[in-house]
Amino acid sequence: MRSYGAQNMFSELKSVLINNPLKDMSYVDCEKWHYQQPLDQKKIEKNFFSFTNLLKSFGSKIYYLDQQEKYYDSVFPHDPSLVTNYGAIILNMGKKLRKHEPLLHKKFYESINIPILGEIKSPGTVEGGDCLWIDEKTLVVGKGFRTNRSGVAQLKDMLNQYGIRVTGFDLPYFDGPDACLHLMSLISILDNNLAIVYKPFFPVELLKFLESKGLECIDIPKKDFLDSNGLIINILALSPRNVIMLEGFSKTEAILKKKGCNVQTFDGKELCIKAEGGPTCLTRPIYRK
Repeated sequence: MRSYGAQNMFSELKSVLINNPLKDMSYVDCEKWHYQQPLDQKKIEKNFFSFTNLLKSFGSKIYYLDQQEKYYDSVFPHDPSLVTNYGAIILNMGKKLRKHEPLLHKKFYESINIPILGEIKSPGTVEGGDCLWIDEKTLVVGKGFRTNRSGVAQLKDMLNQYGIRVTGFDLPYFDGPDACLHLMSLISILDNNLAIVYKPFFPVELLKFLESKGLECIDIPKKDFLDSNGLIINILALSPRNVIMLEGFSKTEAILKKKGCNVQTFDGKELCIKAEGGPTCLTRPIYRK
């Protein structure tokens, strides 16, 4: 029986890969890593374990990435790989400081006997935060500073043979090439017919495409988006309309509850907002059922 594959963003999260923050994360050069200063190690770890406790309470099987190298962004394992029903795709990072992380993911998948479906090769780049499953046969990919046209073309070649449609959409400039603006900085899918988006930055053609697929796209309050540095839109679905988001954004939480969502929150001010990675970024789904 298959024990891997996550070709949607909302069904029951049966197993997931996470990675503990490195013990000296608060001592890094924040300008080099594009983190907001200052970082407090105790708060980083408290944020992380508050989040992982929610995963454990839900009952997801948790795998931990085994690594000692000074790859500080590896606490956000969503980006270096993608897990399909046919095997894992090893991605190629657009952020140069993350170039070695995909190899860690490849070794992990090999250790638990998940086949490697393919690898994105230079000059192509793809990061997982730009990859959004609309349904089991539809993957949309944001093209920006982290994911390029060559990477999207390689994904198409790998997935078209399985009947999966891959379509790229351009992302806005936002704060420039050093900032982390993924497609999933602008949208989270919460159920088969519900998504939350930040419409002022959202690609018009993608919005029309989602609506043609039957998704209701609700808008996030501008103040919440800006106050969270865009991280409030990064919402993890544990199962349909059962979600985890950052605490402290009551307007967005109220919108979700009005749409029938069960909402759990955690304090992510130190780890998520300052280091540019939300609840979804903290996970690499291995199996959704």
